[in-house]
Amino acid sequence: MKHFLVFTAIFLVSNTIFACGFYPFGEDIRFSFLNPANFNYYSYSEFNYSSNSFYANTDGVFVEGTVDENEKLWMKYCKNKVAVEAIRAVLYEFKEEDICPESTNEMLRYLYKTKKIEAVNYLKFAKKCEFFNGLYDDPWETKHGFILPEREKLIDEAVLRSNKFLSKELKHRYTFLAIRLAYYNNDRDKIRTLYDSVFKNQKKADILKYWSLYFRTIAEKNRALANFYAAQVFVNAPDKRFMIAQEFNTKIALDLVLKYAKTDKEKANVYLLAGIKKTDQSLYCLKQVYKYNPDFDGLSFLLLREVNKIEDWVFTPYYSLFNPSVSEFKYGAENESNSVKDVLKRVEKDRVYAGEVLKFINSVNIKKIDNPILWKISRMYLSLVTKDNQSCLNQVAQLEKKISKKDSLYSQIELIKALALTANQQNGKAVILDEVKPILLKNQKNKKFLFAIGRELEYKANTTDAAFLYSKISDVENDSNDYNIAVWKSLKNKRSSYTHYYNDYFTYIDVNYSTKQVESILAEIEKKDKDLDSFSVWKQRYIKNEITILYDLIGVKYMRQNNLESAVSYFSKSNKTTKYSDCLWEKPNCTGIMFNVNPFYVLKYTPNFILQEKQFQVNERSVAEHLILYLKKASSPKEENKDYYYFLVANAYFNMTHEGNSWMMRRFSRTEDIEESPFEDKKEYYQCNLAKKYYLLSFKNAKTKKFKALCLRMIGKCEKNKLQYQYPNDYYHRIENYDAFLWNKNRYYQDLKSNYADDYENLISDCSSFEEYFKARR
Repeated sequence: MKHFLVFTAIFLVSNTIFACGFYPFGEDIRFSFLNPANFNYYSYSEFNYSSNSFYANTDGVFVEGTVDENEKLWMKYCKNKVAVEAIRAVLYEFKEEDICPESTNEMLRYLYKTKKIEAVNYLKFAKKCEFFNGLYDDPWETKHGFILPEREKLIDEAVLRSNKFLSKELKHRYTFLAIRLAYYNNDRDKIRTLYDSVFKNQKKADILKYWSLYFRTIAEKNRALANFYAAQVFVNAPDKRFMIAQEFNTKIALDLVLKYAKTDKEKANVYLLAGIKKTDQSLYCLKQVYKYNPDFDGLSFLLLREVNKIEDWVFTPYYSLFNPSVSEFKYGAENESNSVKDVLKRVEKDRVYAGEVLKFINSVNIKKIDNPILWKISRMYLSLVTKDNQSCLNQVAQLEKKISKKDSLYSQIELIKALALTANQQNGKAVILDEVKPILLKNQKNKKFLFAIGRELEYKANTTDAAFLYSKISDVENDSNDYNIAVWKSLKNKRSSYTHYYNDYFTYIDVNYSTKQVESILAEIEKKDKDLDSFSVWKQRYIKNEITILYDLIGVKYMRQNNLESAVSYFSKSNKTTKYSDCLWEKPNCTGIMFNVNPFYVLKYTPNFILQEKQFQVNERSVAEHLILYLKKASSPKEENKDYYYFLVANAYFNMTHEGNSWMMRRFSRTEDIEESPFEDKKEYYQCNLAKKYYLLSFKNAKTKKFKALCLRMIGKCEKNKLQYQYPNDYYHRIENYDAFLWNKNRYYQDLKSNYADDYENLISDCSSFEEYFKARR
């Protein structure tokens, strides 16, 4: 019985994510095996490499429990006698009326006890300002809506209070409040004046200066100077990084920006932000940051980001054959029309760049670096990227001795180790190595990792184990990570398109594996080995449950080759191991498969015109068996009804094409459009050459003119299908008067009109006449 019943469910489930015109892109396709989360650059996390735009971290940019710079200033002001929790409560939870002598808050009790009433008054004033630290509706965009009298009064009061204090602490705090209020009041001149008079020449900068510089940057008219300010804020005020980065104009030449830098660290800051904003190669910025500030944490983060870029540029296309996830930036605006060959050419260029970054890493003084382990792991990983697999493995061995197995970095290294071990094997002899097996089991929910190991094996000609690993992608339950999917293309695709990618093993091997390769998968499953190890049980589990469908698949593949005897053999195995209903294939009242015709006797969209004298259960096996039977009868010298049997055979072959009612003899799914997938019988599926061959033989053996005319009508139909395939009238190829164009090229329709003029209109315009012409066979 039909594989379609079983496979339909699989096909629908596995392809639901691609419904409604979905096309995989961005993080869906990006391959990454170096997780930034393992390296503790939390304050830079908003700028981790991703195909998504930079986005604000809703949880903040500090690890939970971190004491930020403003909190440290208050702790210092309170002589370190107040717990940070009390300070946070006042700063982030209290209202103005909560600040009073009766409060039990430790910070307030300290301030009242030590008579630091000026600080209490500041806190009350800051709470009063909070309501005005926001932009309000300005529907006509006149900017006048920003200016509020109440806010202007608060600005003036903040400036007045600032001028009263000799203490820099409160003077700077009041000035910052005034600057922030001025920003929301759209008073750029006030921002510049206040900052330049109070903070500009401050020798020992603190967070209040950089918070104020954030607004000063926005108010600056000189864009080169604004870029310089933005870089300093970016480095020194982590909580402002996301917003200030948007003020950095990448079109401004760095030389113009750097002329404002007075120290090496300021120069390094400029190169850091410039490097982070770059979506293409940032090695020059890396080198400059190292030159001016080698122990800078920003340098290590920039390296991490660059390695994440490189793995996207190399591994995303190498494994999936998609362009890198940020290809629109790296390669310019382009669609998916480029060939797989072009994609892989770019990979080799990016491997060369990876080698340049690796050379730089090898040149640095590791003792001066902020995070030596990151640099060592990056060096190890880039060795893999540049195909120096043995060097990568040598470095893995060294790192494994220094990193605890409980450390997340150890798991990180294992992924790279497994890839290197697999890639390091000789072509034609690659297997899943014993060292790789536990890593696969440990990471069995990581779909892209499973696929990458499988792809390495496939590239090394081990298509059997590759298929087993691809099947495990479907064996993994969906998790909360929307990007934990694997989608890929085939090396057999001559060009990329919007429909030719895969997300399940079955569709992939259906299109891309040879019959022998699928038989090798079955052979491994059918081995009489009762003592399978746990890894082999895990590896085979999913496919083992689909053995019936694999029999079916091989049978279909043999049908594509027109190897009918072999097809019958595998369809027989499929039938023996599956419990199907007793109803005939394509019988209208059957549950499950709803195909309602016999391919030998009924043509699609055509009234029944051939009497079926002997009923038989219709399924793949019976169709193939009857093709063998009817061909044997037709080829017998003694057979008097050769024309009849050739006609039935031709009908069956016609129905197995894209236009027929039994396409499932050759396909597991059908689309209206001409598919670009590289099936071996693609031409036959669309051109129905076998049907044409047997209609011609029926014509040759026909005894009556009317039956000859019917045969010629069907030959012309096959020829039309062939012409439609050769000369498509689609979005890319518009042909005027298409029907006339096809008719002029169809010599069989022309022959029908010329030599069977009385029958032409009946056969072309009225399919109901077929019964009359078939009965006229004798």
